[in-house]
Amino acid sequence: MLFIDTKTECPIYEQIYRQIRDKIMSSEWKSNMKLPSSRQLASELQISRNTIEQAYQQLYAEGYLFSKPRIGYYVEKLNNTLISPHFAIPTSEIIAQDTIKDQYRYNFRYGKLDYRYVPFKIWKNLMMQCFGEEMDGLVSYSGHQGDVRLREQITKYAAEYRGVKCDPEQIVVGAGTLYCLGLLCNLLRKQATRSIGFEDPGYGKARTAFKNAGFKICPINVDKDGINIKELDASGTTAVYVTPSHQFPTGAIMSISKRLQLLEWANRKQAIIIEDDYSCHFRYNVRPIPSLQGINQTANVAYLGNFSKSLLPSLRLSFIVLPLSLLDSYKTIYQKYNTTVPYLFQRTLERFMRDGYLDRHLRRVLQVYKKKHDCLVQSLNREFGDKIKINGRNAGLFITVKVNSKLLETQLINRAAELGVRVYPVSDHWERLEQYDGKTVLLGYSSLDLDEIEQGVQLLRRAWFG
Repeated sequence: MLFIDTKTECPIYEQIYRQIRDKIMSSEWKSNMKLPSSRQLASELQISRNTIEQAYQQLYAEGYLFSKPRIGYYVEKLNNTLISPHFAIPTSEIIAQDTIKDQYRYNFRYGKLDYRYVPFKIWKNLMMQCFGEEMDGLVSYSGHQGDVRLREQITKYAAEYRGVKCDPEQIVVGAGTLYCLGLLCNLLRKQATRSIGFEDPGYGKARTAFKNAGFKICPINVDKDGINIKELDASGTTAVYVTPSHQFPTGAIMSISKRLQLLEWANRKQAIIIEDDYSCHFRYNVRPIPSLQGINQTANVAYLGNFSKSLLPSLRLSFIVLPLSLLDSYKTIYQKYNTTVPYLFQRTLERFMRDGYLDRHLRRVLQVYKKKHDCLVQSLNREFGDKIKINGRNAGLFITVKVNSKLLETQLINRAAELGVRVYPVSDHWERLEQYDGKTVLLGYSSLDLDEIEQGVQLLRRAWFG
């Protein structure tokens, strides 16, 4: 029998996970015993099936369970003679886990994906195939641009999904967006560029990367349809970093007319545009707008793409499509470097793309995150009405909420935390804090299920308006 303690801050899925784990480790639940179905156990405990499934998945991931397709989960065979009869996770570790995992019942964290929709099994199988067939590559150092077969797949993928027109020779594979930005900083310095136009507010980590590389930040206001071109023109800079598909953190989508103005500015100034297309796949209820790079190949656009939001953040696998104007400089500087992405990951992703798994995965998660997006927007409208203003809807994996009250950002965050809800500051992404209204928070929704989104929003209403 399993029990749920509603008075503790420990999440329900974790309570279930711990009780089942302890029953297995104490041999109360024997090997090959079939666990109740998620539907049955959810009915008995009067909780969501998703919560049961989350606990089962964690046990499965740690090796306590094995599964039979379309039948269910079973207790794995373990050598319990090696385990202390009073086995338990040390108290200090539980406290540490609670501090990290359980401090918030509902964490509207941006950037964390829902593991239930990551194709781990397919990825593992493909990786093992590569591990057995790619021995020569595994015992060698890879070239500086990344495996050519992966770059060929990225070329096709970028053309199909974003209209990016390039040759595999223009693609550089790198370990994450910030690494790629560091690489671009080195290339820009060779062109004597020492300042960069930057959306304000704009992605704080990218701004830090430019500052650490010695660049002067030229903050440019963000209009409702993207960066202000007149301010950019007046700044005197000849480089700019933008997030046109879903501006971070306002969520603004750069209009086609604004994109054309930005490209005209780049051609007229002989400037370079760094286009960070970080969440290009997630568009809901609206049609996608083509990438800047795809609209005009004569403009100097360095296109940044990644597989963190669409597939798996821990892969640390991003890519740059270099404009021809930077390609020779790149080859001169980096010809003796090796790629920063493990060869095995590159080859696995190449197969994942080549065999059509990425296409199917993207279609699936687009529907999943659309439901979560719509659920969050509807819940906020239902609970708050005109007490808030929602920005950034219909794209990406987050929205921002401006709260019409006397509470400021820190108070909004702290009051939500008192009720076990985590929301995030927007102030981190402002260069000129004096222009920030101080009443806006960021809510990511990708890692929460629909019930958690609704319950979290209800608690936010209580926290902010009583």
